[in-house]
Amino acid sequence: MTIFSITLIRRTSLILVAGSLLAGLLAGCSAQNMDDQKPSETGPKDHVELTLTPYFLNMTDEEFERILIKPLTAKYPHLSLKVVREDINKLVSAGQVPDIIYAANSRFSVIQELDIPYDLSAFVKSNNMDLTRFASPNIDWIKELGPHGEIFAIPFALNQMALFYNKDLFDKRGVAYPKDGLTWDEYLELVRKMTYNEGGVQYRGSLPPNPEFMARMKSLPLVDPKTNKSLINSDQFKSILEQIQAFYQIPGMVQNGPMPSGLNNFIKDQQTAMYLNWIPDTIGAIQQAGSELNFDLVGAPAFKDKPGITIDPGAQLMIVSKTSKNKEEAFRAIQFFASPEVQSIMNRTSRLTVLADEAIKKDFLSELELTKGKNIQGALSIKPAKMAPPNPYSVIVAGKLNAAVNDLASGAKDVNTLLREVQEDADKAIEQELAKKK
Repeated sequence: MTIFSITLIRRTSLILVAGSLLAGLLAGCSAQNMDDQKPSETGPKDHVELTLTPYFLNMTDEEFERILIKPLTAKYPHLSLKVVREDINKLVSAGQVPDIIYAANSRFSVIQELDIPYDLSAFVKSNNMDLTRFASPNIDWIKELGPHGEIFAIPFALNQMALFYNKDLFDKRGVAYPKDGLTWDEYLELVRKMTYNEGGVQYRGSLPPNPEFMARMKSLPLVDPKTNKSLINSDQFKSILEQIQAFYQIPGMVQNGPMPSGLNNFIKDQQTAMYLNWIPDTIGAIQQAGSELNFDLVGAPAFKDKPGITIDPGAQLMIVSKTSKNKEEAFRAIQFFASPEVQSIMNRTSRLTVLADEAIKKDFLSELELTKGKNIQGALSIKPAKMAPPNPYSVIVAGKLNAAVNDLASGAKDVNTLLREVQEDADKAIEQELAKKK
């Protein structure tokens, strides 16, 4: 299933296979910028091995080596980085909490519940780290994590949603390609045109979208922070489910058995004309499959009342542990990972930079042969929505909401019934979590 499919809540990240780095990549970075990013030199100079654990995010060993480990040791010879691929809960139980956690924002509440994040605000101030250099809304969301000015994480990478499409399937049907700036209504019409049966093979324009992600395009919170109650049973979510229902009602969309995997159906089987997903993940999947897919991409569809706005980019975070014995060196490392030097390496081959620097952003994936001539910058022109305020129970509600579309697909329940039941189920689940803390 795609990230917009009804089962994506446990999506496994697909990793880009990146090319080698050209020497002298950072010749364009100004000395002034690098001086501003320079950490305090008061730390120990004895060798320090920092440990890092990815949580709900990952990179290949090659990416860790090329993007983080080698540049860090070259910049600070007394530092090295060891990646520990273990479940964070097990590490906490064993008293082996890593120095750094590389985590998805959707799981920050878990890290917080484990009492791991260290307040980095003093390090940010003493090392003159300019937070205004980071792109919004990512840095804004991170600041919201600290109600009293705490900084519990430093951003590392962003994502960007885009609409990929199979040019051959569109050519075969004589349908014009999608364009940047299309609305959800226009997207729905394209899906209708590209959903058909030919020679016993069912083709689909795209799979139906995911309600949680559509809600994020409107920056809708899932939980009331004052009451800890779900916010699902509302006119706004009713509108979203009604739009999703229209996709399921397209003739040929729902067949006997489960919906096909959006990823394989788009890349391997080439029976899905469009694929709405994160740019790095999809490019990586096409690379890994060795596919000769004739594709391009445009910006993700937007709502009529929010033109040119797509889903928020999430927040890929670097967090320093409270129990780390090397807090200053860990901060030194993650500050360097957020520098133009490392961000340029990553941005050209792998993930989108967190820096609000158009000179870096314009080179996104520029070193990959697969993206030569593709509409990468057009897709990036669609701006991300503001991220909904962080809440530890949003993941629970999102899971209930996304699962509900199974009944929507079968037509077993109407939208109003689904909203009411999701609200009730989510509230009970939140109450159970709250009871565990008493």
